[in-house]
Amino acid sequence: MTGFLPELCVLIPAYKDQAGLVRTLEVLGQMNHPFDIVVVDDGSPVPIRCDARYGRHDVTLQRLDRNQGIEHALNAGLETILARDHRFIARLDCGDLPLPGRFERQIELLHDRTDVGMVGTWARCVNDDGAYLFTLRFPIEHERMLRHQRYVPALLHPTIMIRAEALREIGLYSDRYKTAEDYDLFVRMGRRWRLANIPEVLTQYTVSETGTTAARRKQNLVSRMRVQRDYFQWSDPHAWAGLARTLVFMAIPFTWLTAIKKKAWK
Repeated sequence: MTGFLPELCVLIPAYKDQAGLVRTLEVLGQMNHPFDIVVVDDGSPVPIRCDARYGRHDVTLQRLDRNQGIEHALNAGLETILARDHRFIARLDCGDLPLPGRFERQIELLHDRTDVGMVGTWARCVNDDGAYLFTLRFPIEHERMLRHQRYVPALLHPTIMIRAEALREIGLYSDRYKTAEDYDLFVRMGRRWRLANIPEVLTQYTVSETGTTAARRKQNLVSRMRVQRDYFQWSDPHAWAGLARTLVFMAIPFTWLTAIKKKAWK
């Protein structure tokens, strides 16, 4: 480790995806903006490996003794990052790539808007082979994002940057919502701090038809419904509509949804 502590740290959980992790780390290694990296191996049967430094960036590799789920891996990494007093935490998943200018734009916004606790970006979505599928464009104003979250998350997890001060206030990821730990965090953050999205495509996100995106979709929808239920507001028609939407989506195959998005969100 160097003696200099950058204000940003990038958090990457990993489970049985050595190739995806290396792909992400190699892109991070080409970036000049100063940041540290924390990788958490969530008990992979074959331990994850990575170098202690990529480009100018120091890497800390933590290994959990058994697989406990992404929320536990994320919290383990966050505890390390918060103990070091980094100001901002950026999220990436194995295989996902930050595009040029992402971190600089997010840090600039967090410096300028001190009431914002979390900021995401729009995302270019690709398949496992890297072929373009569609672009995810999220609302950018706080009020619209809160309304959007009555239906689905208003940010994409691997695009976010979090203010450490805000995270200390609202708490870490909950283990009550398996595969929807991000949705719960976004809702809690939006109740205490303002949310934002930068309306630029600054992250490349892999929509895997073989990974957890597809295999755990049903569990994700059940957990999403639990989040909607636990933060339900009886007087809000969007709360009712959001629950109904989740129920409908449970009956639609994942491949159908991907095909619809490819047509609608090109």
